[in-house]
Amino acid sequence: MGSWIGHIAPGMFKTMSTNEYQFRLLFFCLYSGMIFILLAFWWHINNCARYIRSLVHEKNENTRQEKYKFQGSTTYPCYCLPGKFIRRLRTESIIKIFFISIHFTIEAHDGYSSQPRPHIGTANANHMAMLFGFFLGSCVEILVHYKVPLPKRINQVMGVLAFAIEGLMFLFHLHARGIVDIHIHQLLVVTIACSAISSIGECFDPNNFWFIVLRSFFVLTQGTWFIQAAYVLFPQTTNPSFVWNDSHESVSLLTMCYAYHLAGNAFLLIVVYLFPRLKGGLF
Repeated sequence: MGSWIGHIAPGMFKTMSTNEYQFRLLFFCLYSGMIFILLAFWWHINNCARYIRSLVHEKNENTRQEKYKFQGSTTYPCYCLPGKFIRRLRTESIIKIFFISIHFTIEAHDGYSSQPRPHIGTANANHMAMLFGFFLGSCVEILVHYKVPLPKRINQVMGVLAFAIEGLMFLFHLHARGIVDIHIHQLLVVTIACSAISSIGECFDPNNFWFIVLRSFFVLTQGTWFIQAAYVLFPQTTNPSFVWNDSHESVSLLTMCYAYHLAGNAFLLIVVYLFPRLKGGLF
């Protein structure tokens, strides 16, 4: 991705002027890396709620039944919505399809050129390919929800495919780039690979609490690192203190920043887990 906005909101609003970019910065931050961040927290909150509820019922002999055992999932219903019918919809999957479809449309429109023949620019096509696995996975989630006879645990397998496609595209996204640029993308590829590994674990044990926590953790790290990458590669200032150069010191500092992202995100997920337990009986 070749612009600040390419990391904050990949492919979005590339035809705007510089002043319009500045005016939309907050929105771009919320739309881009925040999509990963919100999705990670959504998964983690629901996963923790189910896990804590299962622990409560496990201690109670009267409610120690099969239906109260912990069950993992790749997607969760939204019980806060009104009406039984709406609550039973795969709202999360529908929302993912909606936003990915918007992104596809913008990439196709922005990258289309009729010269020398009708085509979509390589950068735009790459962005579309990165998202296609998530689009396909969301469609499969809906099909599984409505009892379409698909192979067992296909939701988890589609998660592996989505992260594999994303990681593959980023891995070969590094040609002829600077040291800092390459290092940022390498750390992102490591994060995506870890997301894929956690999803592979879910394929073999879909009801393992920790595999789902790991998926949430590394998706959260993807989101925070996307935002970090935008400010490092394309700083919105001329202050030398915020401009990174291609030096060993810069690479070392970036690695340190990534370590703090990992530690900070782990702390946030621990807080989310502890909050309902400290409240006592919330679930």
